[in-house]
Amino acid sequence: MGVVTRAQAKRGSSHQSDGEEQELPPQGGGVVGGTDLISLLPDEILGSIVSLLPTDEGARTQILSPRWRHLWRSAPLNLEVSRAGRINEAVVSHILSEHRGVARRFSVSPFIIANDSATLDALLQSPALDNLQELAFSFYDMILPIPLMPHSALRFSSTLRVAEFNSCRFPDGAAHQLHFPKLQHLTLGSVIISEDSLHAMLAGCPALDKFVSRGSPGPQVPRSALHFPSTLRVAKFGSCQFPEAMFCQVHFPNLQQLVLESVTISEGSLHAMLSGCPALNILMLGNCSGFRKFRINSLKLKHVEMYFRLLDGHRLEELIVENAPCLERLHHRGPYQDIMCISIISAPKLEILGRLTDNIYRLELGSTVFKGLHDVTMATVMRTVKVLTLRLDDLIRDVIFNFMKCFPCMEELCIQTHIDLCLPHTAMENRQRYYFRGRFECLDHHLKKLWIGYYSGERPHVAFAKFFVLNASVLESLVLNVHPYKKVSDQWIENQRRQLQLENRASIRAQIDFTFEKCFSYVNDV
Repeated sequence: MGVVTRAQAKRGSSHQSDGEEQELPPQGGGVVGGTDLISLLPDEILGSIVSLLPTDEGARTQILSPRWRHLWRSAPLNLEVSRAGRINEAVVSHILSEHRGVARRFSVSPFIIANDSATLDALLQSPALDNLQELAFSFYDMILPIPLMPHSALRFSSTLRVAEFNSCRFPDGAAHQLHFPKLQHLTLGSVIISEDSLHAMLAGCPALDKFVSRGSPGPQVPRSALHFPSTLRVAKFGSCQFPEAMFCQVHFPNLQQLVLESVTISEGSLHAMLSGCPALNILMLGNCSGFRKFRINSLKLKHVEMYFRLLDGHRLEELIVENAPCLERLHHRGPYQDIMCISIISAPKLEILGRLTDNIYRLELGSTVFKGLHDVTMATVMRTVKVLTLRLDDLIRDVIFNFMKCFPCMEELCIQTHIDLCLPHTAMENRQRYYFRGRFECLDHHLKKLWIGYYSGERPHVAFAKFFVLNASVLESLVLNVHPYKKVSDQWIENQRRQLQLENRASIRAQIDFTFEKCFSYVNDV
């Protein structure tokens, strides 16, 4: 059903009379033997395809051929306008009045509705939106008075699967209407809603899978905001404050991903919250405050990512991984000046570790102790770690040697460095140490990718990179991300390649690339 063979297409084309004008098919992957096979698909399938396209691209399918002309108006409606342009409120109204298909998604930004509840109400009253599945709207943020959400937004409560409400006030006395039996994703962004209505809303979402709250329902989160159904798997909170002792009786049995962004929460509340998430796999903490020590004790946690500002109230001073048998990725992106202690006691599956800096006060990996990154007492070897990211002021090889000893199976090494380009060569070279005794398992058998950020092309950097070119036996990729203020020409790159002695590289598969991307964009993709 819905599949057209080449033979069928050929027979269909042979039935046309010789005098009949044949339509030229659009060129592309669906053209076989001069016949447009895609256009021969049933309307239901083509309509589903059109409904998955962005609004403007879906509308443009009408010009492909007469066969496609009626499809967009009858396909499931996917109307999303996120910025100012040729589509305005009048155009949106016209699209709704002309549409004959079912409604899938309706999303409008302040560029369309400004801060006018009446405009939004008129659009939502359109019969074309009956049985709507996804609704998203936003008024202008930080402009008073905050507009009232029209009652018409609740007429889809029985059919909505995705709802995003931003910068609006929920109507008073609406608690009895806040029942969404099919709702799976709910976003509340800077909304004003009473605690009773919020409690009724969450209680009325028995199928809720994902909840996102940004600055809602106020700066301090009420207890009712955490009364989720057991189906919840993803929760994101932003720009809010959790009161003390709020999580003592909170339990999220199936929560797998938790994101806290610009959240104030005490150390005790944070640990109590995590204790109530036995199925948690992913934890992300961004610019949070209220705690200086963070302990990880989780049986299923696999991915932890943290980033903090330099501000005193946002600093993390101590990170302790006590018992994380499933932890695979631990990534801390604090400011370079941040002085902290990291202790990894038990993480037997850890594969990705970073970003470690020169300013780290103490790093404990089992029984191996780094005081700074230079004074090392080596006792523990972690063979699971495959990716390491560093932020170093200087490219000092004995520091890297210590890490290669501690992580002998490391496959990717990402280093962001920063050296004053005006510093004399001799001064930079005096910072280097050149100790290389024996062979390393990492160099001989595992290291495949090396990324160096803020590469200057000066002698210390060349010497550091050349060492790996000449000694890394299985190296596949060396990426040198050039310092943003470095003047680079084709001649400069060719000269760098000569200095790196690529003809003598230890691995014949090694490829050397010079890039000019924003520093550490590569690391963030690891």
